[in-house]
Amino acid sequence: MKPKIFKIEINKAKATIHNSGKLGFNIEAIEVMQLKSQGSYLLATDEERSDLLYLIPTDSADGVGKVAKAGDYYYLNVGDAFQKLGFKYTEYTIMFDIEKNEYDGKDIFILKKRKEIKRKEKSTTTEGGTV
Repeated sequence: MKPKIFKIEINKAKATIHNSGKLGFNIEAIEVMQLKSQGSYLLATDEERSDLLYLIPTDSADGVGKVAKAGDYYYLNVGDAFQKLGFKYTEYTIMFDIEKNEYDGKDIFILKKRKEIKRKEKSTTTEGGTV
Protein backbone atom coordinates (compact mmCIF):
# COMPACT_ATOMS: atom_id res chain seq x y z
CA MET A 1 0.00 0.00 0.00
CA LYS A 2 1.28 3.49 -0.88
CA PRO A 3 -1.10 6.31 0.18
CA LYS A 4 -0.67 9.70 -1.46
CA ILE A 5 -1.69 12.62 0.73
CA PHE A 6 -3.51 15.57 -0.86
CA LYS A 7 -3.44 19.01 0.67
CA ILE A 8 -7.03 20.17 1.02
CA GLU A 9 -7.54 23.91 0.80
CA ILE A 10 -10.75 24.71 2.61
CA ASN A 11 -10.57 28.47 2.41
CA LYS A 12 -9.92 29.88 -1.03
CA ALA A 13 -9.51 33.49 -2.08
CA LYS A 14 -12.97 34.89 -2.89
CA ALA A 15 -14.70 38.18 -3.58
CA THR A 16 -18.39 39.11 -3.36
CA ILE A 17 -20.25 42.05 -4.84
CA HIS A 18 -22.19 43.62 -1.97
CA ASN A 19 -25.65 45.21 -2.29
CA SER A 20 -23.88 48.58 -2.43
CA GLY A 21 -21.79 47.55 -5.45
CA LYS A 22 -18.58 47.30 -3.44
CA LEU A 23 -16.39 44.30 -4.21
CA GLY A 24 -15.51 42.77 -0.83
CA PHE A 25 -12.69 40.29 -0.24
CA ASN A 26 -12.35 37.42 2.23
CA ILE A 27 -9.25 37.09 4.43
CA GLU A 28 -7.56 34.67 2.01
CA ALA A 29 -7.97 37.14 -0.86
CA ILE A 30 -6.58 39.95 1.30
CA GLU A 31 -3.43 37.88 1.79
CA VAL A 32 -3.08 36.60 -1.80
CA MET A 33 -3.65 40.05 -3.31
CA GLN A 34 -1.62 41.87 -0.64
CA LEU A 35 -4.46 44.38 -0.28
CA LYS A 36 -2.87 45.91 2.83
CA SER A 37 -0.06 47.34 0.68
CA GLN A 38 -1.66 47.72 -2.77
CA GLY A 39 -3.57 50.98 -3.28
CA SER A 40 -5.51 50.50 -6.50
CA TYR A 41 -6.49 48.08 -9.26
CA LEU A 42 -7.58 48.31 -12.86
CA LEU A 43 -10.70 46.25 -13.63
CA ALA A 44 -10.73 44.41 -16.96
CA THR A 45 -13.10 42.05 -18.74
CA ASP A 46 -12.26 39.09 -20.96
CA GLU A 47 -13.11 39.43 -24.65
CA GLU A 48 -13.81 35.71 -24.96
CA ARG A 49 -15.34 34.70 -21.62
CA SER A 50 -18.11 36.58 -19.82
CA ASP A 51 -17.51 34.68 -16.56
CA LEU A 52 -14.04 36.20 -16.06
CA LEU A 53 -12.88 39.54 -14.74
CA TYR A 54 -9.34 40.68 -14.07
CA LEU A 55 -7.89 42.90 -11.37
CA ILE A 56 -4.52 44.39 -12.28
CA PRO A 57 -2.47 46.12 -9.56
CA THR A 58 -1.49 49.64 -10.60
CA ASP A 59 -0.06 52.88 -9.29
CA SER A 60 -2.05 54.85 -11.87
CA ALA A 61 -4.75 57.22 -10.66
CA ASP A 62 -7.00 57.20 -13.74
CA GLY A 63 -9.94 54.80 -14.02
CA VAL A 64 -8.96 52.61 -11.10
CA GLY A 65 -10.71 51.04 -8.14
CA LYS A 66 -9.12 52.28 -4.94
CA VAL A 67 -8.62 49.84 -2.07
CA ALA A 68 -10.59 50.83 1.04
CA LYS A 69 -10.81 49.24 4.48
CA ALA A 70 -13.78 48.62 6.77
CA GLY A 71 -12.89 46.88 10.02
CA ASP A 72 -10.73 43.88 9.18
CA TYR A 73 -11.93 43.70 5.58
CA TYR A 74 -10.97 45.38 2.32
CA TYR A 75 -13.07 46.31 -0.68
CA LEU A 76 -13.05 48.15 -4.02
CA ASN A 77 -15.83 50.64 -4.68
CA VAL A 78 -16.48 49.70 -8.32
CA GLY A 79 -20.29 49.51 -8.36
CA ASP A 80 -20.52 51.85 -11.36
CA ALA A 81 -18.41 49.44 -13.41
CA PHE A 82 -20.57 46.50 -12.34
CA GLN A 83 -23.69 48.43 -13.39
CA LYS A 84 -22.16 49.13 -16.82
CA LEU A 85 -21.33 45.42 -17.11
CA GLY A 86 -24.96 44.53 -16.38
CA PHE A 87 -24.42 42.78 -13.04
CA LYS A 88 -27.66 42.69 -11.05
CA TYR A 89 -25.95 42.67 -7.67
CA THR A 90 -28.98 44.04 -5.81
CA GLU A 91 -31.05 41.06 -6.99
CA TYR A 92 -28.38 38.34 -6.89
CA THR A 93 -25.42 37.41 -4.73
CA ILE A 94 -22.49 37.44 -7.13
CA MET A 95 -19.27 35.77 -6.00
CA PHE A 96 -15.91 35.15 -7.62
CA ASP A 97 -13.08 32.71 -6.98
CA ILE A 98 -9.72 34.49 -7.21
CA GLU A 99 -6.56 33.08 -8.73
CA LYS A 100 -3.21 34.84 -8.97
CA ASN A 101 -1.48 34.65 -12.34
CA GLU A 102 1.01 36.57 -14.47
CA TYR A 103 0.40 38.63 -17.61
CA ASP A 104 3.13 40.55 -19.48
CA GLY A 105 5.49 39.87 -16.58
CA LYS A 106 3.17 41.42 -13.98
CA ASP A 107 0.80 40.01 -11.38
CA ILE A 108 -2.84 39.77 -12.41
CA PHE A 109 -5.78 38.39 -10.47
CA ILE A 110 -8.36 36.33 -12.32
CA LEU A 111 -11.89 36.49 -10.90
CA LYS A 112 -14.01 33.56 -12.05
CA LYS A 113 -17.71 34.16 -11.50
CA ARG A 114 -19.69 31.53 -9.64
CA LYS A 115 -23.35 30.77 -10.27
CA GLU A 116 -25.47 33.73 -9.16
CA ILE A 117 -27.77 33.16 -6.19
CA LYS A 118 -31.08 35.01 -5.89
CA ARG A 119 -31.03 37.31 -2.84
CA LYS A 120 -33.78 36.87 -0.28
CA GLU A 121 -36.21 39.75 -0.15
CA LYS A 122 -36.09 41.71 3.06
CA SER A 123 -39.39 42.08 4.86
CA THR A 124 -40.18 45.15 6.90
CA THR A 125 -42.10 44.88 10.12
CA THR A 126 -44.20 47.27 12.13
CA GLU A 127 -46.05 46.92 15.41
CA GLY A 128 -48.98 45.43 13.54
CA GLY A 129 -46.87 42.85 11.69
CA THR A 130 -45.23 42.57 8.30
CA VAL A 131 -45.81 45.39 5.83
